[in-house]
Amino acid sequence: MKTSVELQDPFSYMVVWIIVAAVLIVSAVLIWILLYRVLKEKLGKNPMKIRQVPRGVLLGLKRKYMKELAKLEDDVRGGRLTIREAYQRLSLIIRLFVFEVTGIRVQEYTLSEIEKLNYKPLTALVSEYYVPEFAREADSDIMSAIYKTRGVIDKWT
Repeated sequence: MKTSVELQDPFSYMVVWIIVAAVLIVSAVLIWILLYRVLKEKLGKNPMKIRQVPRGVLLGLKRKYMKELAKLEDDVRGGRLTIREAYQRLSLIIRLFVFEVTGIRVQEYTLSEIEKLNYKPLTALVSEYYVPEFAREADSDIMSAIYKTRGVIDKWT
């Protein structure tokens, strides 16, 4: 008995499924790479761990850095520092204070990295320091900057 049905070669229809599977795998890998990059950028390269210091330690650090500010002010009033040197020391004082309180190495951060910390008083101070700190000559009020720095240290919780 003869039939009108002809059997197909088993591999003739399987190529389509291989192509579909390959496209799905490549798509999944590309989506994973895209999501990884977006999440990495969103979370930052190194998630920061901010430590909490005990209240007594914080008060001691505040006293220490207030003394540093008083010494800086004396040096400025005594003419032992240029405005640029004073701003450089002022920037170092606030950055070291933040480092000792939080453990974040802000003394190595640029302004844009400090902005990402999302602590507006620190960002405002460092922004104010930038021009006089790096300029050869700057017209700025160092005493006002010292006063503002005292305020940030004093209000730190």
